[in-house]
Amino acid sequence: MPKNQHFISHIRITISTLFILCSTLLSDKLSAQVYSSDQNPPSLRWRQINTPNFQVIFPSALSEEAQKITAVLETIIEKERQSIRVRPKKISIILQNQGVTSNGFVELAPRRSEFYTTPSQSFDFQSWLNSLAIHEMRHVIQFDKLTGKLNAPFFEQLALAIFGITLPPWFFEGDAVVTETALTDAGRGRIPEWSIALRANTLSGRNFSYSKNFLGSVKDFSPGYYQLGFFMTSKLRKDYGEDIMEQLFSRMVKQPFRPYNLSRSMKNLTGMNTRQLHDSTISELRRLWQAQADRSNTRDYPSINRRRDSVPENYLMPQTLPGGEILALKQSKASTPRIVRINASGKEKKVLEIGHQELPWFGYGGGKIVWDEHRFDGRFHQRSFNVINVYDTLSKKARQITKKTRLFAPSLSPDGSRIIAVSVSYTNEISLTEIDAASGKELRRFRSPKNDMLQMPSYSPDAKKAVVVAVSDSGKTLLELDLDLAEFAPLLPYQKQEILRPVYAEGSIFFKAHYNGTDNIYRLQLADRKIFQVSSAKLGAFNPFYDTISKKMTFNTYTPFGYDIATLNANSLENTPLEEVKNHFVDYGNAAYQQEGSSNILYDVIHKSYPSTKYNEWNNLFNFHSLIPIVEDNPYFDNSNIGLEIQSDNLLNTMSFYTGYQYNNALRKSEYNAGFAYKRFFPILNVNYLNRPRLIYRRATSNNVTTYTPVTWRENEIKAELSVPLTFNRFNHTYGLTFKTGTSLTNRYDIENRMPSLVTRLDFPMHYQLSASHNSRRSARDLVPRWGQNITLTYRHFPFEPRVEGQLFVFRSTLYFPGLMRNHSFAASFNFQEGDGNYQNAVDVPRVAGYSFLTPIGNTYNTLFFNYRFPLFYPDLEMGPLAYIKRIKVGLFADFENVGHNNRFSPRSFGAELRGDMNLLRFYLPNFDIGGKVVFLNDRPGRKPIFETIATYSF
Repeated sequence: MPKNQHFISHIRITISTLFILCSTLLSDKLSAQVYSSDQNPPSLRWRQINTPNFQVIFPSALSEEAQKITAVLETIIEKERQSIRVRPKKISIILQNQGVTSNGFVELAPRRSEFYTTPSQSFDFQSWLNSLAIHEMRHVIQFDKLTGKLNAPFFEQLALAIFGITLPPWFFEGDAVVTETALTDAGRGRIPEWSIALRANTLSGRNFSYSKNFLGSVKDFSPGYYQLGFFMTSKLRKDYGEDIMEQLFSRMVKQPFRPYNLSRSMKNLTGMNTRQLHDSTISELRRLWQAQADRSNTRDYPSINRRRDSVPENYLMPQTLPGGEILALKQSKASTPRIVRINASGKEKKVLEIGHQELPWFGYGGGKIVWDEHRFDGRFHQRSFNVINVYDTLSKKARQITKKTRLFAPSLSPDGSRIIAVSVSYTNEISLTEIDAASGKELRRFRSPKNDMLQMPSYSPDAKKAVVVAVSDSGKTLLELDLDLAEFAPLLPYQKQEILRPVYAEGSIFFKAHYNGTDNIYRLQLADRKIFQVSSAKLGAFNPFYDTISKKMTFNTYTPFGYDIATLNANSLENTPLEEVKNHFVDYGNAAYQQEGSSNILYDVIHKSYPSTKYNEWNNLFNFHSLIPIVEDNPYFDNSNIGLEIQSDNLLNTMSFYTGYQYNNALRKSEYNAGFAYKRFFPILNVNYLNRPRLIYRRATSNNVTTYTPVTWRENEIKAELSVPLTFNRFNHTYGLTFKTGTSLTNRYDIENRMPSLVTRLDFPMHYQLSASHNSRRSARDLVPRWGQNITLTYRHFPFEPRVEGQLFVFRSTLYFPGLMRNHSFAASFNFQEGDGNYQNAVDVPRVAGYSFLTPIGNTYNTLFFNYRFPLFYPDLEMGPLAYIKRIKVGLFADFENVGHNNRFSPRSFGAELRGDMNLLRFYLPNFDIGGKVVFLNDRPGRKPIFETIATYSF
């Protein structure tokens, strides 16, 4: 379901607003990172379905899915607008089938929604795309209620700004989760594990602040804004009735630029601002969840793993080895994911580190470990893959055995010779695929009955059968596959349960479900199909594994510090018959469900055939959406240029275009610009045009009298650049390779006071750049990669211009190494340049700190930087609504210039910096890095140190 990417698209204009605000308060350094969109492979053929409410754009392979989702969209849109009364405008829905991430988002500028169609291995108990549609269409309703009068081609970016500044993500995402839960029999609001971090913290007395629960923490596990928002918006609807959302939005619309608009509107309607609503919600949940725990007769299960410190860590999917040790997938805020081996005393040892996964997962069998990992396409990042890796515990070697596959949740046969995994095709055809564990070759494929989504398969002890979870709009069930007969048999009726991780256990199957309102382990007795509850954890029990040798069930429990490992002997299992299990679930969203009619909207969908036509990208290259005010520094004078720019971005992210006008305040003349980036094919083409005035002063000396004569002209400049950006990942490492080449054409005219040395036409100066990088994966507490090598080579010259000479070669590098302690880092950066002719005095390498205060030593040939950085502590300090400080960090540095020239080997400057990672004004994004820096100049004795302020932000 929607992730941070979703929110990033909503907040881009907020970044610009905060940038201007902060630039007035802070000095010296300010930088930013910008959100960008990815492309699909150019070979895709697109089609479209047009209805009065939607334009559904889809790859031709998804024609069947497009018909289904169009019917769903047309049905749900009327129902979704009842609690926020607005008639939404027509919107484009793009179905993306090339990636393996389950996601979706709605954005303005340009107005569209994207559905990533590959289902997850863990979501609620209904069809993925139907659930996604309900969630995303609620965002369309929110957009159009708050900003619906601001339309393309001029005002979508303004609408985006108003939406991003007015609504915190906990509110609009929480309301969307409430909606997906209220309009169906499923939804994340009905899954106990989904909110387990908030429940654990609340029941254990960890009273986190509103900012910490909303904005997150590097110190502790906090709930996340989806979860927090679900409960806070559910409370609004529960306590203030079904019209509260309509009242809130209507009030906010009247004063769209009022600071803290949501909080003030809420205060007026409910008597509580957002912080007070948070505190009231948590207080009520504490009482309800404690009552639930008291009624559930829970037990405590001792943890096998031993925590060394207070660092939040998860020990997931424990599996017993033949010698009695336990394998687990360890996730930590202080280290990257790894598989560890834990002995009987709780001591752990790292087996191997693993890369990014769509869902934490691994399996063991026959002396081998199997797991899946995400791989993205080197160039077209809308396309990605899920590959299978195998680690041999005897040879201690890891191998990737499949390439460019879409395989999920692999499990090994007991002898380690075969692997069974879920396969999702580009047409969303679901299968179980069996592959050879040595070669990765596909052995057999078993199509899912009714094309239900399949999740988390597992072999039987004799490897003749496999059990798997199946998901449809009717709920979840367990299917058993007879591998010899190639037949599936249902083991349960479909039910509204979050069933996961089934495993065989001597005539039974263990699995996770929440029949009693809390996630626990249940046992399905295969002989008579009876179900028994075998655990009674207070916060939840998950990921069962049964060892046939020791007759023990190993599983996960949860604590405020993360998932722990527990074990039970077979004779210690509770075995409470399901008919005696009472459901004590705290259904906090039930009021909204009743307000919406207590029915499943998906039952009302009437499927029919919609006509589809070809979607031609060439006919849709331009999509003007926003007129943007421009305020930027003049690169040649201490003044600003102001103007307007109209922007166009097509729906498939292949063509961006802009054109604009600026007024040069310094010269009191007009400037014109335009440009485009075409990104459909393997190389990316960028072309920019600028027409601008210029001014320089001609110096002349006569009879010891120096005069300066202004020389003015206008110039047309056209720049073109071709680039090929490639990014690859493998295991725990990411690799990058980018090549760029570009040129320009400059023509100067209307010259006044012309001087002989002024070149009126500059033909095609060339530049080339090659960048290569390798960086290891970072943990949440790492400031930079533990290992990394980043190198850039640049060359500039004038091969087509005989009147101008010169060339410039530049080498830039940054290397990362582990520091002395965990999460400490050491970085070394060496930069070198050599130029002549027109580039004789050019400086294209970074300067040493405090350069403008140092005595000049001539041309800069090289610079060398050493940096040591480490986190100091994690205060999670809420300073009212102004700032929330997550981390304080320290840096030590020494900067060298022209090393080796004139026997120079001492640093030109050195010093230290103290910085903090924080959120300002309770905006979730951007993340600000603000602090101060003291620079000591190793120039002349007695020089006073230089103090600088630093402010950067990033997504």
